[in-house]
Amino acid sequence: MEKTWRTTIGSKPKLWNVDFKEIWQYKSLVWMLFKRNYSLEYKQTILGPFWMIFNVVFNTGVFTLVFGYVGKMASDGVPYFLFCLSGTVVWNLFSSCFYGNTRVLMENSYLFGKVYFPRLIVPLSNLLFCIVRGLLQFMVCAAAWVYFFIRGEIVFTGLKLLGIIPIFLLSAIMGTAIGLILSALTVKYRDFNHLTSVAMSALMYISPMLYPTSQLPSILKNVVYLNPMSSFIEDFRYCLTGTGGIYIPGTIYGVVFTIVVTILGLIMYGRAEKSFIDIV
Repeated sequence: MEKTWRTTIGSKPKLWNVDFKEIWQYKSLVWMLFKRNYSLEYKQTILGPFWMIFNVVFNTGVFTLVFGYVGKMASDGVPYFLFCLSGTVVWNLFSSCFYGNTRVLMENSYLFGKVYFPRLIVPLSNLLFCIVRGLLQFMVCAAAWVYFFIRGEIVFTGLKLLGIIPIFLLSAIMGTAIGLILSALTVKYRDFNHLTSVAMSALMYISPMLYPTSQLPSILKNVVYLNPMSSFIEDFRYCLTGTGGIYIPGTIYGVVFTIVVTILGLIMYGRAEKSFIDIV
């Protein structure tokens, strides 16, 4: 009787090495690694997951004090705290997904070297953890929105609020995809470990997180929109508060960029996972 194998491990490299059916079979492992991430992050802490909320409130408060009250930064008619908070929530989601996966191969080499399972399971569990953290921070943003709405300082945007969902997911996917690309490159070139924090800091300040693009000259505005997160931040803020607007070319660019880096990230990660154990 001929044997049939559920999984075949081979050495022949493939350009596209993503088996969604196999990943679905290991879905319980995603949840297990999600709980591991939570335990590593908040084990033996008093506040636990409330640190997610405290960090975003504290940072937004500092930004509001420095840029809103002292710097008198414009906010398109929205209370600066809500203006900054809405941008911070989206940026934090993107950056946490990015940082959570830039060293996913290096940090899990001990696990990958002992047992076989689809290597994408780990980035998926990181993505899930970052989305949950982002949702908790969004709840703070929603509470701030309700407060300012009651005070009559913002308006209800109706069905535009539904646009928050795809923007939220696209930001998370983009951060994860770029993180996978960096993870694949870092295996051979450790210089990227040092460049990452510098590049992300620069990218944050050329994102309209703390300022509206309406206050920028056209030349600087074009530079800001080269950052694909710029459109997502402004779109998120527009859906939430109704101020500003959706820059269609920038949004299309952001969506296309996300699709491209996702495909590239899956390919590079799939190729790196075959041989990185020998290098690490």
